[in-house]
Amino acid sequence: MKEKSGTYKLLHIIMLESYFKREANIDFNNVKFHNDIDLQMDSKQQDLLLYVSVTLHFNARSGDKILIGSKISMTGLFEIPKEKPVLSVEDFSKINAPAIIFPFIREHLANMSMKAGIQPILLPPINFVKLAEEK
Repeated sequence: MKEKSGTYKLLHIIMLESYFKREANIDFNNVKFHNDIDLQMDSKQQDLLLYVSVTLHFNARSGDKILIGSKISMTGLFEIPKEKPVLSVEDFSKINAPAIIFPFIREHLANMSMKAGIQPILLPPINFVKLAEEK
């Protein structure tokens, strides 16, 4: 497949941090969970390279007690096109890059939760356009 001129190119997705913790004894039949999801994004440009980091903080609570907690941080390394980009670097780093990285974070959290002996934690899709507009 030939790349279009003016498009960003994904070079790597790198895991920076992966943390998962669960309580040993959880009665899944009698506990009501409240999930807290927080996403943080950061970007840095160096010449024609763009580094975009997405960090997920996830907690499943029952009342004030955290029963399951996770932090996952991944960075995408993108090549900025030499020709005029279709999107500005700012828009790409706030919308498109996180949308490319987030599925890797979702998959990692689902796998870690299964390895922890619980139902997979399946994060909902996120509308990064709306998220960027809100910020």
